[in-house]
Amino acid sequence: MQRVRVHEMSSLLSFSVALGVGLAIGLERERSHAGSTELPAGMRTFAIGALAGAIAASLPIPFAVPTVLLAIAVLAAMGYHHSANVDPGVTTELALVATTLLGAYAVTEPEMTAGLGTVLLVLLYAKAGLHRFARTVITQRELADLLILAVAALLIWPAVPDRNLGPLNAWNPHTLWLVVLLVMLTGNMGHFAARGFGERLGLPLAGLFSGFASSVATITTMAARARQDRRPVDGAVAAALLSNVATLVQMLLLIAAISIDLLRVLAAPLAVAMVVTVAWSALWIWRGSEPLQAAPEDAASAINWRIAIGFALWTAALLLAAAAARMWFGTAAVVAVTVFGAFADVHAATASIATQAASHTLQISTAGALVMLALTANTFSKVVVAVSGGRAFAGKVTAGLLTMLLASWAVFWLVA
Repeated sequence: MQRVRVHEMSSLLSFSVALGVGLAIGLERERSHAGSTELPAGMRTFAIGALAGAIAASLPIPFAVPTVLLAIAVLAAMGYHHSANVDPGVTTELALVATTLLGAYAVTEPEMTAGLGTVLLVLLYAKAGLHRFARTVITQRELADLLILAVAALLIWPAVPDRNLGPLNAWNPHTLWLVVLLVMLTGNMGHFAARGFGERLGLPLAGLFSGFASSVATITTMAARARQDRRPVDGAVAAALLSNVATLVQMLLLIAAISIDLLRVLAAPLAVAMVVTVAWSALWIWRGSEPLQAAPEDAASAINWRIAIGFALWTAALLLAAAAARMWFGTAAVVAVTVFGAFADVHAATASIATQAASHTLQISTAGALVMLALTANTFSKVVVAVSGGRAFAGKVTAGLLTMLLASWAVFWLVA
């Protein structure tokens, strides 16, 4: 009796989801054709199509779903033939077929059906916005960047082996390619975020997003600007400090993607470091006498393959060096390898440490301390670079970086 009741409740949920998806999509189609007298399918048609799919999937009859789907497709084709002179598009007809399939899918996966139905509804409703984005907003260069990301994430990454390979089994190609993807993705996200803000924040915003590629290089550039220009250095200082925020964000993303256990230890210290750095940056933006300016137009690609691949190669080199040091000299030598690597690139060192923590070759507490040491080494390399910008620039940047470092270490000792 209890099993029958559970089955009835499951069937009720499935048919309710199918009906709800059909009604919602049908309502959107009717609203989108409010000014037209020719409507191939509306609320009732979509609801009936979804229910027909659900009923067919529930019946113990072979080929019930293909038969219903074929009938709906024929009716949709007839409706298109009747209304093609008014509306030559086939969106409504395809949506009707998809809604019928969703109704059938709701019998076994009602939760997934509700999600997919919502996605379909959003795609239909956002017609004007999507057309405007494709035709007038996104540029040819940005489209090419998105296609590169799609190929790298959807075609290459799933095909890369997910096991330890190479000398001393130090490399996991799947993880290394994930590192490449994160570097490309953060650069691309920064580009679109700058466009979304209208690029009105000028130098500080440019510093933030260029920091996703290399914070050390960004601070070097800002130091040169501060040394050459006679204007106040507050804008350059804010840009330099915000580039360090990008470093911290990438560290968190890398750790989250590779080792959740390590993230639990380092999330609070790195988050506090970001808050402190943003506070210092906001102070110099507020005190700066330079007016807000638009960042210059940049037609170059937001994806830098050279930086992404170089970053992954440096990560691989650190992984191999750490494996060799552990085998020949013990875990203590890994500290020296990590600190040395972090002077050049803290992201690669972080990825190396997180990978070792995920493979249980390093304890989580040890890995957390190594990441903090890597952040310390990288911070001091930034301080050294900032000195080239003159006393005023170096003093302000150093104050922000050292305050960030001390705050993160204090929180790390509390949580660890």
